[in-house]
Amino acid sequence: MLSLDHASFGVQGKTLLHEATLACRPGEVTVLLGPNGAGKTTLLRLLAGLYAPTTGQVQLDGHDLHRLDRGTLARARAVLSQEIHLAFPMTVEDVVLMGRYPHHGRSTPAHDQRIAQQALATLGLTSFAGRDYGTLSGGEAQKVQMARVLAQIWEPPAAGSRVLLLDEPVASLDIQYQHQLLQVARQLAREQAVVVTILHDINLALAYADRLVLLKNGRIHRILEQPAALTDELLGEVFEVDLRVILNPLTGQPLVVYAGPAGGRNV
Repeated sequence: MLSLDHASFGVQGKTLLHEATLACRPGEVTVLLGPNGAGKTTLLRLLAGLYAPTTGQVQLDGHDLHRLDRGTLARARAVLSQEIHLAFPMTVEDVVLMGRYPHHGRSTPAHDQRIAQQALATLGLTSFAGRDYGTLSGGEAQKVQMARVLAQIWEPPAAGSRVLLLDEPVASLDIQYQHQLLQVARQLAREQAVVVTILHDINLALAYADRLVLLKNGRIHRILEQPAALTDELLGEVFEVDLRVILNPLTGQPLVVYAGPAGGRNV
């Protein structure tokens, strides 16, 4: 389990996240939702160990995240950030092989290459292996980065959890590849990994989340263990616009539609 216990984070006298308590469990996709500036990325970076909490604790499998050996953590936890730029030319396969760096000395080059090829195949990128990464579109590059983080945690650790943390992973993808990437993330969760992702599309969140965490003004506003329990009122509280939850006529699942500014009822 990956958890926050009354964790806060501040910088230059400003608190970006207040007293957050959250348990992210293996086998589940936890989706962070909220408006810009709500604290989603700060929370994710605390879970990743990229930020140290100002107060409170972050734990992985009962251990203080910041006391774990960095190599051990890198073999168990992978993070896909919003934007990644390379300053020098590399092939797509070499970028994915970067995900195997934490396993250096514990795995053979041939084994690492097989995993990189499997990760590329999982994202439908086998034919891209020899391409110059710098020639890719934004969406193609994002899929390659997803393959890299998959390669990093491809094998479950001997003990403890695998963790995949995704910061707005589908922002640059068209609709087909948004679903492809989130299906891959969900499959990893079904293999008992901890998966936490930030999404801005509420309907994608409803389609893939096992749990919704709604943030506002640097605080966890509500945790929904059943995403289908999302209501118009809760959405209005968090996003301050008039959103309605209806049933999708094709699937019977919840569907969120925009109905106007906060306080309005004009369709």
